[in-house]
Amino acid sequence: MRSRAATHAALIGLVECARGALLFTLLPNHLRFGVGHGMSVVGLTLSSYYLSELALKLPSGWLVDHFGRRRPLVAGLALSVVSVALLAQVGEVWQILLAAALGGVGASPIWPAVVSGVAEATEEGGRGSAMGAVFSSWLVGTAVGFVAANFLLEVHTVAAFSLVVGCLLAALVLASGLEVSSQPHVQQALRESVHEVEVTAARLWPLVAGMMVQTMATGMLMPTLSPYAREVLNLTPLWIGVLLLAGPGLTVLLLVPLGRLIDRLDRVEVLPACIAVGGAVLFVLPLFRSLWILIPLVAILGLGYATLLPAWNALVMDLLPPHRRATLLGLAMSIEGVGMALGTTLGGVLWDHLGPPAPFHAAGLFLLGVAVGYLILLPRSVQPALARRARRGPRDS
Repeated sequence: MRSRAATHAALIGLVECARGALLFTLLPNHLRFGVGHGMSVVGLTLSSYYLSELALKLPSGWLVDHFGRRRPLVAGLALSVVSVALLAQVGEVWQILLAAALGGVGASPIWPAVVSGVAEATEEGGRGSAMGAVFSSWLVGTAVGFVAANFLLEVHTVAAFSLVVGCLLAALVLASGLEVSSQPHVQQALRESVHEVEVTAARLWPLVAGMMVQTMATGMLMPTLSPYAREVLNLTPLWIGVLLLAGPGLTVLLLVPLGRLIDRLDRVEVLPACIAVGGAVLFVLPLFRSLWILIPLVAILGLGYATLLPAWNALVMDLLPPHRRATLLGLAMSIEGVGMALGTTLGGVLWDHLGPPAPFHAAGLFLLGVAVGYLILLPRSVQPALARRARRGPRDS
């Protein structure tokens, strides 16, 4: 069982290394400096990727529940490779948007398949540490892809694109060797699955709405992080790597121990505090240029994120019916994708019209608003739902 969970974690690491290189570094810099488009086009390209991904997240989750994980994963990774090859060649805006959309289609089954696979491969008591390993692999992969692409861009754009394709091909080989689940798949119509998820979302609307705004704030930073580091802070790839060690590096180190701590705390109380700290730090971040101030601020963000991730995901997994986990995760991730797609477009527009600090200020304000909303609404909505599920027991959820 542990080896199956480790395989899924390794697969996520490879995929997110490719995505971290492509979405955070390669596309923003390639489209701006290689092709000559503005930040608005960069934002639209990332939005095209995320909109197509979110449009297919729910049906992809249903396919995973219905047919198993291997075939959707292999097909999705193959489409992702084709998308990257096209993005390296095309230059017209409509061609770029179509190629990015194809990449989003390919990415749609990956996370529902991996998370449901890890849940199936682990007992409930060990699920937190297993998910901690998956998210650690995600963050390490994203950071490695981000840093490696920055270094490879100094050599040639082709080298950076080769890194992305290589990671995706390695993930494709790994997905091809996944075991097929021996459990019979639940025969349930997609329309019934959608109705089930809609009922759950309606009951937990504060959590769902907050999820979309959180990812919108994250999306605002995606097209701007690498250009901000290069053009505003004038950082070399080496110093970008130092900042990543202070933030995502600290997050990776603390994910598992903080995940164990979260199991002993009230997640409904932890979430608003983590999000409020992150929002405050993002709002003040553009006010400073000194690395000796930026490094501690980024470290605080890393600490908050290492607390938020296990708290958030443990709470979500507690609320999802096990027999429809991939389908429900598909809808939840679709909602996240809506926020990400809106955020990437808004981030590029804010940069072009209000200046480089604007996406950071807006993201900080959004997160502070979510923290206040969670503080007021979650105790009235999520805690009663958890109590009802505890009375019914996990099998009846």
